[in-house]
Amino acid sequence: MYLDLDGINADSLVQMLKASFTLDNWEGMLQIADRLYSEINHLYNQEQQEDQERQAERKVGLKRSIVYYFGYSMCLKGIALERLGRLDEARECIAKYEDLGWINGLDTEGRAEVEYYREIARANWYIIELHVGNTAVLPDYLAYLRSDREEVLPGVLYILDSAIRHGTNIDYVLDEFSEQIRAMGEYYETHRNIRYYIDYMYMTARYYALQGRTSEAVHKLLHALETSVKLKDDTGFRKSVALFEKLRNQTTSDQLDKYLRLMNQILD
Repeated sequence: MYLDLDGINADSLVQMLKASFTLDNWEGMLQIADRLYSEINHLYNQEQQEDQERQAERKVGLKRSIVYYFGYSMCLKGIALERLGRLDEARECIAKYEDLGWINGLDTEGRAEVEYYREIARANWYIIELHVGNTAVLPDYLAYLRSDREEVLPGVLYILDSAIRHGTNIDYVLDEFSEQIRAMGEYYETHRNIRYYIDYMYMTARYYALQGRTSEAVHKLLHALETSVKLKDDTGFRKSVALFEKLRNQTTSDQLDKYLRLMNQILD
């Protein structure tokens, strides 16, 4: 579906990108990211043709350093391409924000953004490699996750996705990070990471199901459903219900009773 993005400013486009990511709207993200990149590139080129006084006036119109918008547009586009399986194109996006030091007039904030996106690019190279089953990068990626607490949950999701795709056993990864993720459950439930948290429970359930650990899978699914109902997360709810129905014949009576109570709660 084509999105009419004419006349929308850079900061509004950023918010649209964030919303589309939350909704798993990968095709929409591609359009918005391209529009954001085009808009910020146009502003940057204008700045280069103006004197310093006019540059300062124009930059007031952006909430963040111009580096942020270049990096964010290509980073989110790369994520969408990775989710769509267009890995070569995703690699091209990573290369675009891996080194943004070419931008002129960098201040302290801008230089910090350059370093931030350099680190994000390194992590996303690992993610692409995991997507194709290259587990040789896993030790380096785990080291990266240990150094950045906020990246643990999305990082574990990528590792789970790789394990599900390629039949890899990652019990040791879940063992290492499960307590940390559980301890931050309230944070994930009340902040922008709701989507990550519910996906973590759902993906862990899928992983356990493939490993033949059905009881653990259903336990995770019930937690995902309970959280989805509480937080009104329709996307997580639909996926969790679909997987539960697939496993229904392997559930215990207590698990089925809890599931039915959740369904009745919605009807009431």
